[in-house]
Amino acid sequence: MLIGVLMLAVASEPAFGQTSRSPSPPVTGPTQPFALGDEAPAPIMGMSPGSDTWSVATLPITMAPMDTSWLLAVESCNSWTESSSHSPTVSVARLAVPGKASSEYQKGCGAFKDKKLSDAEEHERSAIRLYPGYAAAWVVLGQILDAENKRSDGRTACSQARSVDPNYVAPYLCLADFAATEDNWKEVSILSGSALSLDPTGNAYSFFYSADAEFHLGDLARAEKDAENSIKLDKWHHLPQVHLLLAQIYKAKKDLSGQANQLREYLKIAPNSADAVGVRIALLALAVRASLPLAQQPPAQR
Repeated sequence: MLIGVLMLAVASEPAFGQTSRSPSPPVTGPTQPFALGDEAPAPIMGMSPGSDTWSVATLPITMAPMDTSWLLAVESCNSWTESSSHSPTVSVARLAVPGKASSEYQKGCGAFKDKKLSDAEEHERSAIRLYPGYAAAWVVLGQILDAENKRSDGRTACSQARSVDPNYVAPYLCLADFAATEDNWKEVSILSGSALSLDPTGNAYSFFYSADAEFHLGDLARAEKDAENSIKLDKWHHLPQVHLLLAQIYKAKKDLSGQANQLREYLKIAPNSADAVGVRIALLALAVRASLPLAQQPPAQR
C-alpha cells in the first residue's frame, strides 16, 4: 500500500514547489531610525540648506557610478530593497534622501518586521510625504499594502516607485511578484528582464523571477541557467524556493538525479518549511522509483 501511494506521488505533479509566487521577501536591516546624514554624504542637489524637503524640478535622475555601500544600511528593509542596494550604479535621487524621511522609512521597516502593518504604512507614507521621490519607501509601502490585502494599491505603489526612479531594480521585482501571482509569465519575463538589464550580474531575485517565467514559458535551458545564477548569488539563502524550481526543471527534463539533488538542497536550507513534508515524500517516492525495474515504473515518468 505504501509503495502504491509513493508511486502516485511520483506520477502526479507534487503539491510542493509552487513557484508562481516568491514568498514575501524577509524583512532585513536595522529596525532603529537611521538618519541619512549620520553615515552618508550630504544631499547634493535639489534641497534647500537645512531643509527636509526637495524640489523635483531641480533633482536630476542620472546614474552615478560610485561607492554606494552605505546604501545597504540606509535602504535595507526587505530582500528586494537590500539586493537592489548592491547595484553598480545608483540614481542621484536615491543619494538625496533627507534625514527625516530616512528616519520615517526605518521606523516603517521596524513596524513591518514586527507585523504592525498599520503603523508601518503610516511611517512609509510619512517618508513619502517628506520625499515624494523615495523609491525604496514606495516599494516597501507596496509590500505592506499587499500584506493588508490591498493588492491594487500595492501594485500602484510599486509602479510609482518605478516612475520616480526607473533605474532602481526593486520596483521591477515587486511588480514581477504581482504578475507571478496572476500567472502572467510574459509580464514576469519582461519585468525580470528589465531588472537584469539594470543589474545583469548582482541580483538573485532578478534571476529567480526570470527563471520562473522561462520555466512556465517552456524555455528550460534558459530557466535552468537563470536558476543556477540565482543560487550562486543567494549567499544568505533568502530564496530556498529556487531549489524547488530547479527540481521542477530537472523533472521536466527527465533528470531524476538532478531533481532529487535539488530537493535535498532545499531541505538543507528550509527543513522546517511548509513544503518540507511534501519534499521528503517526493524524495522517498523518487528513491522507490529508482529501485524498480523500468517496466514497473509509472508510464508518465519513464
